[in-house]
This record gives sequence, structure tokens and C-alpha cells, in this order.
Amino acid sequence: MDRKTFYTLLLGLIIAYHADIAASSPKREMRATWLTTVAYIDWPKSINPGNQKKEMIKMLDSIQSLKLNTVFFQVRSCCDAMYNSAYEPWSSYLRNNRGVEPSYDPLAFVLEECHKRGLACHAWLNPYRYASRGNGSGWTGSHDHPLNYENTHPEWLLWYSSSVILDPALPEVRFRIKSVVGDILSKYDVDGIIFDDYFYPYGGTTTEDAKSVAAYKPNDMNVHDWRRSNVNQMIADVYDTIQSVKPWVAFGVSPFGIWTTNSYVAYKEGLTLPAGITGGNMYQEIYCDPVAWLKAGTVDYISPQLYWRIGGGQDYATLCPWWADIANKFGRHFYPSLAIYKYSEGKGYTVNELARQTEIDRASSFDNAPGHVFYNTLGWVYDKPFRDKFRESTFSTNAVAPAIDWKKYDTYEMVTFNRPVGQTISWKHDKSDILRFLVYAVPQSNRNDPNVFHKSDYLLGVSYTTEYVLPSHITTSSHKIAVSVLDRYGNEHSLRVMGETLMDDPVATTLIAPTANHIQELPITFQWQPVEKADSYIWQLARDDKFTDIVCTHETTQNIFYSTTRKHINKDGIYYWRVLTRKPNTNDCWSETRKITFGTGSGLINTFDEKLNARFYKNNLMVYVLEASNMQVNVYDVSGHLLHTKNYSLQAGNNEIILNLESLRQGVYLIRMQTPYQVGTLKVKL
Repeated sequence: MDRKTFYTLLLGLIIAYHADIAASSPKREMRATWLTTVAYIDWPKSINPGNQKKEMIKMLDSIQSLKLNTVFFQVRSCCDAMYNSAYEPWSSYLRNNRGVEPSYDPLAFVLEECHKRGLACHAWLNPYRYASRGNGSGWTGSHDHPLNYENTHPEWLLWYSSSVILDPALPEVRFRIKSVVGDILSKYDVDGIIFDDYFYPYGGTTTEDAKSVAAYKPNDMNVHDWRRSNVNQMIADVYDTIQSVKPWVAFGVSPFGIWTTNSYVAYKEGLTLPAGITGGNMYQEIYCDPVAWLKAGTVDYISPQLYWRIGGGQDYATLCPWWADIANKFGRHFYPSLAIYKYSEGKGYTVNELARQTEIDRASSFDNAPGHVFYNTLGWVYDKPFRDKFRESTFSTNAVAPAIDWKKYDTYEMVTFNRPVGQTISWKHDKSDILRFLVYAVPQSNRNDPNVFHKSDYLLGVSYTTEYVLPSHITTSSHKIAVSVLDRYGNEHSLRVMGETLMDDPVATTLIAPTANHIQELPITFQWQPVEKADSYIWQLARDDKFTDIVCTHETTQNIFYSTTRKHINKDGIYYWRVLTRKPNTNDCWSETRKITFGTGSGLINTFDEKLNARFYKNNLMVYVLEASNMQVNVYDVSGHLLHTKNYSLQAGNNEIILNLESLRQGVYLIRMQTPYQVGTLKVKL
């Protein structure tokens, strides 16, 4: 069997195995809802604090009962605050007038009520929007509030016909946005920060920022790249703030659902745009570049707004796998936003359409991290057909949000149980103040089934405290109750079953392949010895032997892992890998660590030549030209000796040339390309 056939068969096995997993309701899945406060879309219209709290509790009870696990609570829609802000006035949606102090703190209240129900809460902010109308309105009340930027910093504002925004070019604005985020992190125990899709305004920017263009744009940068860089820098600044204050807080952005319609932009990033997709080019209109954020690692997840149906020019079934693949390529999570509001407003959506979209998302995820974010929330509360469909089939079991498993984290031992009191179970842990816990209830008859704690079937939920009230139909006599540790990044740790004897010393698995100090080209299959009664394994890859720079983590019930499922495992270099064994009633145990070197074949030193728009990978030369032309390719060694020369005819657009350099020894070479118009050079390693 030749190499190509072998890897084709291997990929088929991986896809078949993954499809079987995707068909069931996963244990790890982001299930979030956008809880919108602007314009009272979800937020109660009453200005009475008691009524607001009552309505919010009703919403959160519905969200919990339907097995969602995360709330995106809008706390800053127009440079205002649904919390006690050090910088901006109280929202007008609290007391009908901007800047009027309520008798309670809405974010603190929603956080407390979310955590009581085991729900995560991400604070949702709009970074730039100041007013949703061009005349500066969009809220009720006076514009003379002392914290309004019209009064404190009018020079920060850009005025458009349809809106007013903070100027993304100003360093002071970027500092204020990161300070606002830092203020929230210092005061509130939020689980995440999420930005929505408003950057530069929809409709485009012409001369509104002319003053900033003159003051800040470098002469050698075009205005469009400069505006994108302003947004990208703000995203990076916010991410850095989170990492320095509370690195376990997840940071996500929800961009427009189409990245770009410009194939050349995609080509420069080594990407191909999804086929058949038409629509707005927000890369150029609002200067939103989520691929840049993923590439730079300045977001933990993205939630593109795929507010379209299956089929047509914005086909969900095409866009969702494309985005999932892009996020996988850069080792970050992808949770598409879905349009409940179009179903609720009778815009041609059906309940089955939304259920199918969640299934497509699950089938597109190869990273243990499927997820969906639904806009908006009222459908979860008041629409019975919608609620019934998701409760009975789509979300039939509970799920916990995927972990940020590429950041360094500590390991934790098992809990110690207290004696149950009625339906309340409780436990002790010496780090309980910084931990969360997962609670399981397995029927006595199923306790010895394989992998029972890896499945979603028996997961009751998350506890933010050291106690949990069991549902009335579950008792400690009818079920085996178990509790595991959940750290702030979302990683699960050692699990203990109430009433069962602790096991002897934990048993580590024995690594099988690749062997220590192995050198191999990607893709690679990792294998280890099965451990008797193991519930699951966690395979991990890092760039250092202390595992402070983690590349990838993958939980599985199998004793094998295929690198092809994670597309960001794609760079030559030295790495280290290990496997954790998880068994109930004993602490988790890591295997030995093995060193491995990826790459004896072609590797890139200079990945892209800007002058000639050329890229080299695995003996293939990809060249983009605007019009048909001839090109001469010369290959030199580092001493300048000509080793290979050939002329090629190029068509307009993308061209792929197979150079056939297998006869050359391993080493570094220069590839010089010359057309009638341009000359470019790549430095590559074979």
C-alpha cells in the first residue's frame, strides 16, 4: 500500500469514528444564549428592580431547565453600564434615564443567579458603539451626564449618519476599552468576556476619521490595512489585560458570519474561501479580521454570526464547517451564533432548521469543543414548540462548556464527601474557593458500564459551591453519586464516587508509539497501553517538557490519537507528549513524557513572498498572478550554486507547480522566481 492510499484510509477511519461520536449529545459543548439588554430586547421593560429580578430569574430558570450552560449577558451596549462602572454611566435601560443609579447591581445579581444554577456568565460588551443613531441618541435621558464622552472626551468620538462610535485609531480609546474590561474583571467573578460584531460602522467609513488618518496612519500603509490594525491592536490589548488579571476568563468575539469575499486576501493567509458564498465583505467594510485574531492567538473562541439558513448564498452548511476548520487550524474554539430571532419573528425559520444547524456544528467539530450561541433569549422562555424540540432531542442531556486546555493549569486531587442531608450532598476540598465541581448520578445498574463518566448521560450539572441538591427522582440509594473537580479553565480532574472504596496508588499508562526521541513527518498516530477500568485518557502535546507551553489537549476513551484531527499540529520542531489516565476513586495519573521531533521533510523558513505572492509547501509552489504570464524558477543551494531551473506558463489566478526536488539532499535552499513583471525569492528547508 502506498503512502497516499494509507493516509486516505486512515482519514476515512477517523471521520467514521468522529461521526459516530458527533451523533450523540456530547458531554463537552458550549450552549449559550445572548441575553440582550439594549432596547429591552430581552431585558425587562419594567423599571421596578423587583420586577426586573423576577423576570430575570424566570429567564435563568428556563435556560437551566433546557440544559443550556452559559449566558452572554449584555453589560455595555453604548458606552454605558449594567454594572457599577468606574468609567461610564448606568444604562438607561435600568431606570429609563441614562446615569440614574439603580438600587442594585444587575451584573452582580445575574452572576449570582447564574452560578446558583451552575450556569457560566460571560460579560457581553460592545467595544466602540456610543450611540445607535447619527444624532447621538439611542438612549433615553440627558446627554449632559458628567460621564458621557460627549462631555469628557468629545475628541474620542466619530460621527456617522447612522451611529456614533469611539475612534478606534486613538491610543486613549484602546486604553479606555482595556480599562473597562479590567474594571469588570477586578470587581466581578465573570467566566468570560465577549465582544459582538460592531467595530467600524456597517456601511463603511470615508472621511469620518480624516483627522486620525492624518495624525496616526503611517505613510507606507494603506488606510484599510491601518483601520484593521487599529481593531486588531484593541483585541490584542484586551486579551493581554485578561491574561495579566484573570487568565482563566475566556475571551471571545462574535464577528460577521462572512470573513471576506476577496480570494486574494484568503490566498495570502494560505486559505481558500468557502465555495458558493456571497455577501458583504466586512473585512473591508467594518475592518473586522477574525482570522488575524486566531492567527495571533488573541482570542480564546470566535462566534461568527451565521444568521442564515441551510442552502443559498450564505449556506449555513457551508459556512459552519469552514469556520470550524479555520478555528481548528489555529487551535482555538468555534461556537457559531444561530438566529432564534428569525424563527421567533416568522422569517422562514423552523425549529427543525435550528436543530439541524446544531447537528451540523457538532459534525464539524474535531476538537472536543462543539458549541452554539443563540440570539436572542426570549425564545427559550416563551416558545413552547422550540423549547420542546430542544429539550426532548437536541439538548436531551446536560453538557459542560469546553475547556481552555492550551493554557498551563494545576492538577487537583479528589474531593472528600460529607454525610448527605436529605437530597443535599456536600463535600470538602482544600482549594474549593478557586474551583468548580461536576456532579454525576449513575443508576446502580449502570455503574460498571464502560466510560460512564466520560458520557453526558449521567451528568447532572456544575456546582459553584461544595454542595448540590439532587433532583427528587434521584437518591443515594437509587444512584451512584460522583463528584469531580473542575478548574477555572474548565479542565476536569480526579473523580470520586460516594460510598465506594478508594483505589490503591493510581496507575499510569505505558506509552507505545512513537518511541522516545522519535523523528517523523506529520501526520502521526500516537498510541498507549490501555489501563484496566480507565474511564478516559487525556493526550497532551507541548513545546516544552514542563508543559507550560501546551499545543493541544484531547480527551478520549480510546488508547489512540490521530494528529490529523487537529490542524494546528502542523509545524516542524521539537515537542513533548504524555497521556493522563482517569479512573474513578483514584487521583489522575500522568504517564512518562516523551520527546518527539516533527519534520524530516520539507519545512518552511520563509512562508510567503509578498512581492510575487508565492508560497512553498511539500515540494509544491503556489503562485498567484493577476494575469497570465511565464515564470522562470531557479533553485540554488546556500552557496549560490544553481541546482534546478525550469520555465512555467502561469494562468491568471492561483497556480500550483510541482517542483520534483526529491533528488536534493536535506538542507536549506533558495527558490528564485521571475516573471516579466516581478522577482521573488523563498528560503526553504527540504
